Amino acid sequence: MPGSSRRALLRKMGLMAGAVALKPRVGGLARPRSANRRDMDCLRERIQGVHCFMVTPFHPDGSFNAEGLRRNIAHHADAGIQDTTIVVGGGMGEIFSLDLKEHRAMAAAAAQGARGKLPVVVGACGGYRMARIMARNAQEAGADAILLFAPPYWNWIPGYDEGTIRYFTEVAQSIDIGVVLATVSGHNFPTGTEKYWPKVLKRLSELPNVLGFEDSSSDIAMGQELGDLVSDRLVWIARGEGHALKALPAGARGNTSAVATFVPQACREFCKQGRLGEVERMQEILRTRIQPMARVRGLSPGYHVSGIKVALEALGRAGGPVRPPGRAVRPEDRPRIAAIAREHAEA
Repeated sequence: MPGSSRRALLRKMGLMAGAVALKPRVGGLARPRSANRRDMDCLRERIQGVHCFMVTPFHPDGSFNAEGLRRNIAHHADAGIQDTTIVVGGGMGEIFSLDLKEHRAMAAAAAQGARGKLPVVVGACGGYRMARIMARNAQEAGADAILLFAPPYWNWIPGYDEGTIRYFTEVAQSIDIGVVLATVSGHNFPTGTEKYWPKVLKRLSELPNVLGFEDSSSDIAMGQELGDLVSDRLVWIARGEGHALKALPAGARGNTSAVATFVPQACREFCKQGRLGEVERMQEILRTRIQPMARVRGLSPGYHVSGIKVALEALGRAGGPVRPPGRAVRPEDRPRIAAIAREHAEA
């Protein structure tokens, strides 16, 4: 073997051995590195603002459209949108209809579309092992964080807070990317002298890669109960613009939005004004720039996902059908949704 070829072979073998050494395996999975607190602090700053919940596009036959999702996200990344986090596989993303292979492909498409220009958060949910696999999918795809949904069944029952804490902790510790916790309604169930979710979140804030929480309570009591944690440690994210009207002036640092995919600048300004406490300005932006676009979801009950997809198609982006139990848009409503999208979506 010529000397140059031999050196190339040895160099390749050395790189392969180094890669194996960097990823010791435990139980068939690569052991994650410890979350770097400085990196997490930077990421905590980056995810403040609008959390744009993306739908998951499907082909006409119902199969996952990875390229469509990549292009939909690249549309935002290439536009130079600021103070926006891309969220895939959330409730809007039909995560409960995806298999693990599709989930992995979704995470990869999202990271490829964002190209590091926007933070990417990938949903993880289901039973304990399922959530751990989804968390690993997100990390290996290059996502910045996961949106970790509360465990099914047990999260709202008094006395099960320790189990919920263990669930969140073990999933969070299985990865070295960030974790945003998705709480659910039921935070008023007491555990001892503290309310359920504030107690859980206070404990979980000790984990270095737990960045914040999505609050679905529609109130500000949870954020107030957490006190300085929501300014010093946890990013409080209000769910939807209606909740944000109350929560942003009270200390929340961001809000989720279904229509930020169409009116990102309006949603960004709405969030900015909320953090400044300018409620009247928030209401004006909501009334004149956000709610007109949100009509694509409200023409008929059940259009909250399918209406978004039809509007995306009207603008030349990827949408497609919804999977059960999602409700499809009626043929007679499609032109109406398309007209709303063309009139009110930002260029």
